[in-house]
Amino acid sequence: MSEIISKTCVDVNGWSVWYEKFGSGPKVVLLIPGAIGTGRTDFKEQLKGEDELDYDKFTLIAVELPGWGRSRPPVRKYGTGVYDNDVQCLHTLMKELNYNKYSIIGWSDGANVALRMATKYQQSVESLILVSVYTYVTNVTLKLLMSSQTVNDWNKHKLEAYLRSYESKDVIQQLWTRYIKFIEYFNQYYPESKNAFQSIKCKTL
Repeated sequence: MSEIISKTCVDVNGWSVWYEKFGSGPKVVLLIPGAIGTGRTDFKEQLKGEDELDYDKFTLIAVELPGWGRSRPPVRKYGTGVYDNDVQCLHTLMKELNYNKYSIIGWSDGANVALRMATKYQQSVESLILVSVYTYVTNVTLKLLMSSQTVNDWNKHKLEAYLRSYESKDVIQQLWTRYIKFIEYFNQYYPESKNAFQSIKCKTL
């Protein structure tokens, strides 16, 4: 893994939000991982290896969302306001780091947070890259998630990556089970989500 410039927790809205900073380039990019993920689990290719981003061109801020990873305690609080809390916490974090303009790469559930940040803070978000994003949950999506619900069945290397940020497999299992239950009710929580992002004006991939 490439060298980390800094890593710490910042207290935001009653949450201790963990982040790691890589690189020192002029282009600032916020990396938002997916469910229970971290920069090291979800953005390994961008941070290490032949496809890693140029650290002389980019400053990368890899966060762990409130209630997941090292941004605990408390555990994540699900409901209609969970993404709004993520958005507020991350925007406040970036302001505290003196980054008023930045781009975002969001993976899976993190892409949902990225969409909402680009909607609410258009003056700050310059561009978006969304990977495996969903704005509503289909039966196929839910079936795929349910097939991964037992962490003992996960790929060995994937599980080892998560264990670098969590105390045990039991903790990972508890958090993952709670997330899947949330996704079961996603469409009820966000019935208008499919049409909620038409106001986004920044470049989006």
